[in-house]
Amino acid sequence: MDRRQLLAAGVVAGVAGNAIPSHADESNDRDIVGSWFGTVTATNPPLGQFNDLISFHTGGVVTESRRYLVPPPTPFGSLLETTGHGAWERTGKNTFKAFFRFLVQTAGEGVPVGTDNVRLSFKFDRAAGTLTGTFQSQIKNTADTVLLTVTGDFAATAITV
Repeated sequence: MDRRQLLAAGVVAGVAGNAIPSHADESNDRDIVGSWFGTVTATNPPLGQFNDLISFHTGGVVTESRRYLVPPPTPFGSLLETTGHGAWERTGKNTFKAFFRFLVQTAGEGVPVGTDNVRLSFKFDRAAGTLTGTFQSQIKNTADTVLLTVTGDFAATAITV
């Protein structure tokens, strides 16, 4: 092999190495793929605690489900929310963020209120098999104006067989 062939082979190997994703990064992502049973605690304002189900899908899709009826003390009375749909991504070693959106309507008449837009930042603890972090929820009206912002804590454990 002459010098030119050796240089060309080195360039091809370097380009191929950069095009192949790191298996370490993929394994970190796969660790959260699946379904989780969570606890959401609203701390500001202090609106209480409830359970949720959240699933992280391969490719960055997230779905989240919780009680559909949200009773007072919301400023809007009783509300109904759909399942939330959105996206997630890894932000660092064992750290992630997600965004998902729900449709919101009044419980009595079914009048559309707008959307509940949730941002979640969390850490995966591999040894404990848990997710822990914080959330921000913004309820927006149909004109996309923020009506209420709620922040708090999130914790979840994997649902396994």
